[in-house]
Amino acid sequence: MASVSSAASLSVDKCPSRYEANDTSVVPVSEVHRVLAHQELGETDERRAELLQLLRAWIATHPHIRRCRTDALFLLRFLRARAYDLPAAKATLERYLTMRQLFRIWYENLDPTDRYMRELVEDVRGCLPLGLDRAGRMVALVQVRKYDVTRFNCYHLGRLQHMLFEAFFDDVEVQIAGGVAIVDCDGATMGHFVCFKLSDIRNFMECLTHALPVRVKEVHIVRLPRIGQALGNLVLSFAAEELRKRIFFHASMDDALKYVDRDMLPVEYGGKACTDEITDKLKRRLASKRDALLVLDRMEIDVAPYAHLWRQTDESDVEFGMEID
Repeated sequence: MASVSSAASLSVDKCPSRYEANDTSVVPVSEVHRVLAHQELGETDERRAELLQLLRAWIATHPHIRRCRTDALFLLRFLRARAYDLPAAKATLERYLTMRQLFRIWYENLDPTDRYMRELVEDVRGCLPLGLDRAGRMVALVQVRKYDVTRFNCYHLGRLQHMLFEAFFDDVEVQIAGGVAIVDCDGATMGHFVCFKLSDIRNFMECLTHALPVRVKEVHIVRLPRIGQALGNLVLSFAAEELRKRIFFHASMDDALKYVDRDMLPVEYGGKACTDEITDKLKRRLASKRDALLVLDRMEIDVAPYAHLWRQTDESDVEFGMEID
């Protein structure tokens, strides 16, 4: 997939002397994704260049943004996620920078060499990026049962998810075609469903809808046990209407496979993918993205004007699990 692997040229100077031109004029894009970008996002070479220039000029004079990546691929995350609606892209960027500082436990120091992140990627293997489907979308498989909730709490799992998001956000294909998630809940226990605080669920859904530059195309939740239905309903209640329309519940994997190509899945699901190979590929990607992931911590915004957009931790909010270290 087309992306930038080196962070050597990534700056957080909001008004650099030279802007990094790492967009589609440098990174090749398949014809499939070029057509998708035009049809779904209204993207043309001229419009992309024009809105990049306008967004950079806005950042350079923004009274609250202090440091921010301004390379093309970073800013195109927001323009493409909002189908080149410039005011919406600006608002998403402000919220993205704010959430990274308000919820540092989720977003700061997303380091693949961290012992918990390394264990989750290499040993647990509960979230597997399967690659691009026939429609050009990134497909990921989440296996809830693989997470030991006596060892990992909701913050470990949230950090893993955001680290993986960030590791793929600069991929042109992901920006244009979006992603599909298959969440296999078979074998999930009560512990998996009570490790999340109400405020965390609410804030995560708010971030997913308004602050994360991601195009969620479909979410397929498979074999959700009865004990998890209350949490599922809670997640739906916090989701925006447009996102709710893209969340589907399936009683069996066979039902879900009406929407997803079986061949993409691991062998244990009757597919052709090898979990070891997927994991090795993910490890290599994360190693190549480590510097770029850590650069994100150098960005800064004055959060005071935006903090009201999220509910902070409530002392009355019940928290399960253990402290993250």
